Amino acid sequence: MKFLSAKNVGLLVAAGLIASTGSAMAADTPTPTTAPTTKAHTPNPAVAAFKAAIATYRAGHEAAVNTFKSAIATAKATKDSAITAATTKEAKDAARATFRASVASAKATRDAAIAALGAKPTPPVKAAK
Repeated sequence: MKFLSAKNVGLLVAAGLIASTGSAMAADTPTPTTAPTTKAHTPNPAVAAFKAAIATYRAGHEAAVNTFKSAIATAKATKDSAITAATTKEAKDAARATFRASVASAKATRDAAIAALGAKPTPPVKAAK
């Protein structure tokens, strides 16, 4: 049995042409449309204030931490070079003591900078629906 005969192919082509011409006619005459009315979104002022406050807090905190890391790296490099150059045990001990003092100073500076930022901002309370 032959399914795709010339007669069946002709019918399929004719059906395709008829189906495609119907949609082409509808596209020729565009109708004017009105824009749908949508509510403009106004951000909550409390949320906007929180976002600004948290961004400032994070930037200050990140700056304090980066300064601390830099101070520690500098102190470590200074200690390593002093220990390498030292020839006596007393000189090496002094380099280590200087390193510990530098670390303590860096920690105090970082903690003071974070304390100066104040309490971390809290998000606004969501309104009940």
